[in-house]
Amino acid sequence: MTDLGLARRDDAAFETFDSRRSAASAASYLVMIVSLLILLFPVAWMLATAFKSPGEVFAVPPRWIPRRPTLEPFAYAFSPIMLRFFLNSMIIAAVTAVATTLIGACAAYIISRMRHWTTDLLLVFFLGSLAFPLPLLMITLYLTISTFGLLDTYLAVVIGHMMLTLPVVIWLLKGFADSLPVEVEEAAYMDGAGLLRIVSSIIIPMMKPGFTAAAIYVFVTSWNEFIFGLTFTTSNSMRPLPAGIALLFLQEFQYQWPQMMAVATTASVPVLVLFLAFQKNFVEGVTAGAVKS
Repeated sequence: MTDLGLARRDDAAFETFDSRRSAASAASYLVMIVSLLILLFPVAWMLATAFKSPGEVFAVPPRWIPRRPTLEPFAYAFSPIMLRFFLNSMIIAAVTAVATTLIGACAAYIISRMRHWTTDLLLVFFLGSLAFPLPLLMITLYLTISTFGLLDTYLAVVIGHMMLTLPVVIWLLKGFADSLPVEVEEAAYMDGAGLLRIVSSIIIPMMKPGFTAAAIYVFVTSWNEFIFGLTFTTSNSMRPLPAGIALLFLQEFQYQWPQMMAVATTASVPVLVLFLAFQKNFVEGVTAGAVKS
């Protein structure tokens, strides 16, 4: 009887634990679903607006599904001026991603291997630079760029985007470099490998997921950035996509919302494709630095 009673008690405790775990799991799924709906709401409204006529945009009450869907707003996304904006953003984002990742990787690796109190101070400086108000930094950077005659060039916007993303990249890759085994590099030194051989054959392959994560972060940030592109460019031939959309469609007495939403939908495609193509490497690169080998 005693053993039978203990068995029943254990079964009851297990059922209670299992029901609590099921309730917690259901609550977690509910929170995720609600969060997903909140995140997707602006995207859904953007897509709905992109297929509406100008009259339906301001209809009261608002309509989710347009009565007469039209593809006319998407014609603006493939106009010559918009294609120029796309090309400008692609060039700026790609150059910024490559340059920032290379510079950030070198800085992060050196900081990771030096192991000195000054490196911790340097990391705090990089982190503190993110707390500076962007307009304050922009004034100084604008005066510097203007002095060197770089206004209305790709380089001006690239420098601004690098200043914005480099501290985050250094922090990301520093954590990733900390997780790499030093013994592999030491063994290569003992075998007579030079610095360039070690970097090209050992360090770069091991840090590839971190490079991918950093490059994707920089590319997306540069692609969506608005302030630097608006401030450092003055002509349509150099203006990136976010600034070009704002100046072209948001005029004083006219707001072309369907056209703007259609262009925004088209502009989201490169970022979506990028994440779908490299999502595994991105997640691996972001999380690898959290666990040290």
